[in-house]
Amino acid sequence: MNTLLLVAFLAGSVLSVPLAAKPVPAKAAPGWEQGSRLPRTVPIPLSGDGLRATVHRLKNGLTVYLSPNHETPRISAWIAVRAGARSDPSDSTGMAHYLEHMFFKGSSRLGTLDFGKEKTHLDAISRLYEENFVATDTAKRKDIYGRIDQENAAAAAFAIPNELDKTYKQLGFRGINAFTSNEMTVYVTDMPKNRFAAWAKLESDRFQSPVFRLFQTEIETVYEEKNRSLDNPGRILNDALIGALYGEHPYGRTVLGSIEHLKNPSLAKMYEFQRKNYVPNNMAIALAGDFEPKEALRLLESRFGGWEPKPVAALEAYAVPKPTATVRVTVQYESEEQVVLAWPVPPRSHPDHDPLVVMDMVMDNSESGIVNLTLNQAQKVKLAGSGADLKNEGGAWQLWAVTKDSQTLEEAEALLLGTVERLKAGEFSEDDLKAIITNFEIAEKRKLESNEARVGEMAYSFVRFEEWEDAAGRLERLKKISKDDVLRVARQYLGPGKVAAYRRKGKPEVPSMPKPGFTKIDIARGRESAFYKELVSMPAKPIEPKWLQEGRDYRTVPTPWGRIVAAKNPFNDLFHLTFWFERGSRHEKSLCAAFDLLGLSGAGDMSADAFKKKLYSLGTTMNTGCGEQTSMVSLGGLEQNLEESLRLLRLRFAEPNIAGDTLKKMVEVKIGAHKDNKLNPNYVGLALGEWAGRGQDSAVLNELSDAELKDLDEGKLKEILNGVFGFRYRAGYMGLRTPEAVRDLLAVPGKSYAATPERRPLRYRRPGKAEVLFTHRDMVQSQVGLLAADEVYDPARHVDYYFYSDYMGGGMSSVIFQEVREARAMAYTARGGFISPDHKGDETRLWGWLGTQADKTVDASVLLKDLLTKLPPSGDRFRETKRGIEETYRTSPVEFRGIPGTVCTWEDMGFAQDPRPERFRKALAYTLDDLRKFAARFEAVPKIMHILGNRSRVDLEGLKKLGEVSEKPLDELFPY
Repeated sequence: MNTLLLVAFLAGSVLSVPLAAKPVPAKAAPGWEQGSRLPRTVPIPLSGDGLRATVHRLKNGLTVYLSPNHETPRISAWIAVRAGARSDPSDSTGMAHYLEHMFFKGSSRLGTLDFGKEKTHLDAISRLYEENFVATDTAKRKDIYGRIDQENAAAAAFAIPNELDKTYKQLGFRGINAFTSNEMTVYVTDMPKNRFAAWAKLESDRFQSPVFRLFQTEIETVYEEKNRSLDNPGRILNDALIGALYGEHPYGRTVLGSIEHLKNPSLAKMYEFQRKNYVPNNMAIALAGDFEPKEALRLLESRFGGWEPKPVAALEAYAVPKPTATVRVTVQYESEEQVVLAWPVPPRSHPDHDPLVVMDMVMDNSESGIVNLTLNQAQKVKLAGSGADLKNEGGAWQLWAVTKDSQTLEEAEALLLGTVERLKAGEFSEDDLKAIITNFEIAEKRKLESNEARVGEMAYSFVRFEEWEDAAGRLERLKKISKDDVLRVARQYLGPGKVAAYRRKGKPEVPSMPKPGFTKIDIARGRESAFYKELVSMPAKPIEPKWLQEGRDYRTVPTPWGRIVAAKNPFNDLFHLTFWFERGSRHEKSLCAAFDLLGLSGAGDMSADAFKKKLYSLGTTMNTGCGEQTSMVSLGGLEQNLEESLRLLRLRFAEPNIAGDTLKKMVEVKIGAHKDNKLNPNYVGLALGEWAGRGQDSAVLNELSDAELKDLDEGKLKEILNGVFGFRYRAGYMGLRTPEAVRDLLAVPGKSYAATPERRPLRYRRPGKAEVLFTHRDMVQSQVGLLAADEVYDPARHVDYYFYSDYMGGGMSSVIFQEVREARAMAYTARGGFISPDHKGDETRLWGWLGTQADKTVDASVLLKDLLTKLPPSGDRFRETKRGIEETYRTSPVEFRGIPGTVCTWEDMGFAQDPRPERFRKALAYTLDDLRKFAARFEAVPKIMHILGNRSRVDLEGLKKLGEVSEKPLDELFPY
């Protein structure tokens, strides 16, 4: 399992020693508590709990988790519902996910001008959907859709689309999102601390009195989300895997639901699902951030305590299949080939959960696991890994591999099974387990730095029916897992009964998703509900912005090689050290390949395997990054191990230990990846966009060709690595030491440093007339992009750039989202705005992007171009934008880990100090007329549209209205 998933595996695992307070036993259960399975309250933080979390219960059974963190003036909030795809009705799959979307439509008070009048039409719409739900005749359904369309248009006259998001934006909220999985639906918010009272008032209304308006457009939006999944090779493989693994159990269904059910939804069933599952005793609020717990509890009880609880019905029981032999399933897609093996394992609550977590890390910890070393490091496959998908009623441990070009799926499967045999044979040590625990502890320390990680930890424990003292004590339990424990679960669960899922190269059967068609919704600006006005006018003491000050928040120290920017870590004993070089593949074309080879190398007399085990035992991460004109090297880990980590870094660059056939295998893998890149829709889309913007100067065309890869020389690559630290660089340090101490640690007496090469300013193509570049690929959706080169970055115009981007594409109430998705449902994802560079002298550009069903490509492209050509002015939307920008400046200080990198970026842009105070001053004085004047520059500029889609499904003739159409074959987009 890779380290990005480590925190998710360690859900709730914080250091725990004897408890300072015993959990409070539950009182006699009232009727509504039947089936609720509520966790015990924890009124005082448990001793050793780094989150200092407490668990409370409102009088109606709503569970509240609190974790104060006063580092920044913001609060992260998750509202978790114990209802996901597992709870979907069998004849209405995708229901929980549909509901997630509909909870953004407002309430009887928010999102409507007159709910009484609107309700007449909403009730009619609901009845018509029920008629459609049982209808089978095509002509009758067409007639019903026509009447739904009429009622929808009538109801829309009273609706205020996305007033919820508009409210969030006005109050300075950010990170607004939601997600649905098998067992939960979660609603995510991040708010300024002075808007907590408004958040509580808003969310209590949202969840107690939801109204599912504008359903017709949302249906098509969910269609688009389904279309995206049909173009995602990973999703296609996973859908087949879970179907074979779980059979008739609801875990075997996709969260998005079946196409047949998406085409035929029931609003009545949706409201029934909401009334049944969205009850306070089946939900939890998790808060982390800058608040006082007693005040927070009083407010939550006041706002949410009156919500009526209800008994929670038990889910229909299903057996989780347990295969006794290998069950095989195969899908086809034009992409790299992959195999996934999945063994059923017990549910999360089972005592073997903890040994299984450790077993997974023995196999794949991203660095020194059995899979990492025997398959990835040895380059026996393109890529391999493992992971555990543990649910409340069952789960699976998965082992996967992406094949090399010359390899069959059967060969890759055999290699995966070979790693399982190594595991069962005990080819790991107690020292390996100690290293895993060290990295678990580091992950726990990192988690405390993030409000979002804290709320996720608490919310997940609720959904998993886990007592907080069990969640908080998991790390201590993991420390007790022995080698014998790991061997026992490996031998017990990793037997012949499993699922083997293959994804072979080939054309998939692409289902047809209908385009229902409906009357465009009128997005009339200026509409405001009384409740909206009430919320945004609630008193809140302004938060004064916190700008970075050198000497207080960070220090810079000159050095012989450049300079150090250093910031303190106020949370823990972790460090992070980054070296930034103004040198990339445009200066040394093989530099990135050299860095890739370094990642497969040892150091000195240590083999690659020994080196990676050593790093992992220290809890140290060592990473490199390589771009066109810059590169970086970084170290992170425990402060006490900085000296040893730095020694290993220097040794690896000075004396890379490269096994005899490592470079040959690396080249083989890369050439195979080149073929896969041409099949990957996202990579082809990237290459097309690069060519559209930069032509022959495309970053993709600057990649090494197959011939250049074959010509790579190990000696030359070693020379490149030896010379990396011979160039001047900047160092960014975050930790407990002074910059002077770090300077002395990095110093190499007598060493001289070469000047970095001159930077080439970034420039974009400027065609004399509008262009449409089209590349064919068999896919359900089309990827549509737009761009137009603009001026060299002008610091005086930064606020123009910011306002335009936020106005056009800043969230769900922005122009592009409202007009493309909310009014017309032409795309699930639609965004755009203005891109400013991160280096002085580079050009800026106008941009837009959306993914749309193939038969909507022309209409969606025309709309995107029209929106970005002439600004749709709105005083109401501008006020939203301005207030949101003001709140962002006030409540979004640079967090400590980001300080060195932020300061260096400002230097690259030509700023000697924090530029935000001046930008803030300009933002407060900015007007709609200023925005109009800035946007007027885009009206006459020729636009470049780039479209990746299926030639047989896209109206190529219709695209000519956008500009001169030319097809770009793959060979013109790639150098291989």
